[in-house]
Amino acid sequence: MDEILEGLKRAGRAAFRTREYAALLGKPGYARLVLHRLHVKGKLRKVRNGWWAFPDALPESVACEISTPCYLSFFSALALHGLTTQMPRGIQLAVARKPKAYAVFGMRVKEFNVGKRRFGGFVQKEGLFLATPEKAFADCLLFPRACPQIVLYEALPEIDVEKVKQLALTRAAKARLRRLVKHAGQERD
Repeated sequence: MDEILEGLKRAGRAAFRTREYAALLGKPGYARLVLHRLHVKGKLRKVRNGWWAFPDALPESVACEISTPCYLSFFSALALHGLTTQMPRGIQLAVARKPKAYAVFGMRVKEFNVGKRRFGGFVQKEGLFLATPEKAFADCLLFPRACPQIVLYEALPEIDVEKVKQLALTRAAKARLRRLVKHAGQERD
């Protein structure tokens, strides 16, 4: 593998664009050919048009590179935190722009626009920007179709409900939280 790719890998990148590689190589016309040859040799994977990933890259990492700025949230984050035994079918990301949907290595990636005001509450964990458990739970309350209710019931005992209440929820999301807490048999304010 050439030194440019080694540098990208050392920098913690899971995926990169053809144009980034071309700029680093200094030969824009030759870059596509080099990347294609590396793909044929199995040293790179083509993610989508103009995007390449390393063969050992996790789909979540690749999705975060493609959708930057974003963070993993919703059902995906609850599963990564170990708060549910259910497995998400795809990757869910929070963004502060118009959302889009695409696939990475056969996994569906769905973005949700949480707005600039609510874009936050995440930490960097093993190279991924991951919502805290309370933030992921709050995001699920804001977008009810993003996460099955059974997952929220399963995660509720491990969640600090007071922190969730402080995360600038809408009235509808606060009402959902009250119903969840009441139905789960926990104390209510």
